Amino acid sequence: MEYKEAVSFLISNFPQYQKVGIEGYKPYPERMLSLMDWLGNPQQQYPSIHIAGTNGKGSTAHMLAAVLQSAGLRTGLYTSPHLTDFRERIKIDGQMIPAADVAAFISLYAQEKMPENKEEQPSFFDLTTAMAFHYFAGQKADVAVIETGLGGRLDSTNILEADSVILSIITNIGLDHCDLLGNTLEEIAQEKAGIIKAGIPVVAGEYDPAAFPVIASRATEKGAPLYRAFERPPVPYRLEGDTLYQQKNLKTVLCAIDVLRERRPDMALLLNPEAVTAGLEHFESMTGLHGRWERLACRPAVIADTGHNAHGMKYLKQQLSRESFRELFFVLGVVRGKDLASMAPLLPADAYYFFTQAAIPRALPFSELASWGREAGFRGEAVPTVGEAFEKACGAASPEDLILIGGSTFTVADVMENFFCRVKN
Repeated sequence: MEYKEAVSFLISNFPQYQKVGIEGYKPYPERMLSLMDWLGNPQQQYPSIHIAGTNGKGSTAHMLAAVLQSAGLRTGLYTSPHLTDFRERIKIDGQMIPAADVAAFISLYAQEKMPENKEEQPSFFDLTTAMAFHYFAGQKADVAVIETGLGGRLDSTNILEADSVILSIITNIGLDHCDLLGNTLEEIAQEKAGIIKAGIPVVAGEYDPAAFPVIASRATEKGAPLYRAFERPPVPYRLEGDTLYQQKNLKTVLCAIDVLRERRPDMALLLNPEAVTAGLEHFESMTGLHGRWERLACRPAVIADTGHNAHGMKYLKQQLSRESFRELFFVLGVVRGKDLASMAPLLPADAYYFFTQAAIPRALPFSELASWGREAGFRGEAVPTVGEAFEKACGAASPEDLILIGGSTFTVADVMENFFCRVKN
C-alpha cells in the first residue's frame, strides 16, 4: 500500500471514536493483548510516561517531550487526535512518523494479522496505538510519552504495565465523555486513575475536592507514591505560546521532572536547568503542537483553540480577557453529547456566532447548535460547513476585530487544513 491508501484503509475498516462516537469505542484488553503479542510486545522495550486527564494532557505531553528531547533523550510522543495529518499522532524527537512506515505497518497488519481476526477487528485507536509502540521500539527510543485516548482504565494505551512505566500523570478531572466514563467527577476520576500502576509514582496536576480523593485512594491501594503538582508555587518560566491555562500544565510538568530526577538516576544529570528551560521555551516548535490558543493571522486576529468542554472553555474565557479587539466573531462547532448547558455561561456573551459543524459524522448538526444558541441568548447564524462559516467571519470582520475558532478539535482542523498552510514535520 501507498501512504494515502493505507490511511484510507485504516479509516474505512476500523471504527474511530473521535469521528463516529461510541461505536468506535472498544475497551482494550483482548484486542490489544493480541496485537502486542503479535508484535513481540514492543511497549516493553523502552520506559514510558503515561498521561491521562480530561484537559491539558496533550499540552503536558508535548511540554514534557520537549524537555526530554532537550536533555538529549531520544523521545517518542504519542498523542491524539490529529489536526490535519494522521502522522501528527506518532513522533520521535518532534518528527512525524514517515509515511512509508505508516504504509508498511498497515500493509503488514492487513496481510498477516487481519485474516486471523475472524470475529472482531481492533478499533482505529487500538491499531494506531500498536503502530506507535512498534515504531518507538524500532527507532530505539530512550523514553516515550504516551497520552491516553479516553479514560484510562480501559484505554488501549493501558496495555502499559508497571515494568515499563516510570511515571503516571493525571492532569485534571472534568465532566466529559460522560456516556462512557460516568456522570460524576468521582466516577470519571475512577476511570482516569486506572492508569496508576503498582509502585509507580503518580503526579496529580490539579485539585478537585470530588476527584482528588479517588486518585489518592487508588494510589494508596497500588502503593504508588503520589505527588501534588497543584501545591507548587507559581513558577517563573517563559513558555512558548504562553497562555493562562498552560501555567497549570507547567506546574504538572515541573513536578514530573522533579520526580524523574529523584527516582531515575540515569535521567537526573540530563534533566538539568538548561534542558528544562530550552524545552519549555520552545516546546510548541520542537514538538509540533498546534491548536492551543494558536494565533493564525493578524488584522483581523484569527485564533484557534481546541477546548471542547466546560473545563476547557473556562480557560478560553480567561485567555480571551487578555485580548484587545473591537468585535468578536466566533466560528463554533461541537460534537454530539457535549454538555452545552454547562458551556453556555463560559462562552462570550457579546460575540457574534457562526454556528456550524465539522465534516465528521459525530458533529452536532449546525441547525441544532444554532437552535440551542438562539434559545441560550446568543446572537448569530447557522452555517452548514466550517469553511463557509470561516469565510463569513472573514467577510464580516474589520482589521481591529477578532475571529475565534473552536468548540471541537475538528472545527479547528477544518479551518487549519483548508485555509492555513503549515510547514509539515
